[in-house]
Amino acid sequence: MKKLLPGFMFLMLILAGCSSGSDFEINLKEAPKYKAGESYPVVIEVLQDGEPAAGLDFVAYLEMAKMDHGTIELEFEDKGNGVYESRVELPMAGEWIANIEGEGDGSAFEHVITFEVEKE
Repeated sequence: MKKLLPGFMFLMLILAGCSSGSDFEINLKEAPKYKAGESYPVVIEVLQDGEPAAGLDFVAYLEMAKMDHGTIELEFEDKGNGVYESRVELPMAGEWIANIEGEGDGSAFEHVITFEVEKE
């Protein structure tokens, strides 16, 4: 047990260090759908301190939760009022994970969203 405590404390220190400490709240407003050969919008809303965040620069790295289809990188366009949009053509429906990394007002942020892609 004594050997596990230092390892656990080290893990907690690492996790605390990885926290961005930013006040960004990120919500998936529209998940993409799946249909072979078709691309669909991905719409994300970003709030900073409860207000729409404008002028952010961020990307999302999409990967399937339970299968290996590689990683798909999405760049988002600011549509105004805290809404950002991109398009993606996914290889299949199912559970997906978006690892979002970005920067705004000198603050870096990271956020993970898990979502379900339905077949159209």
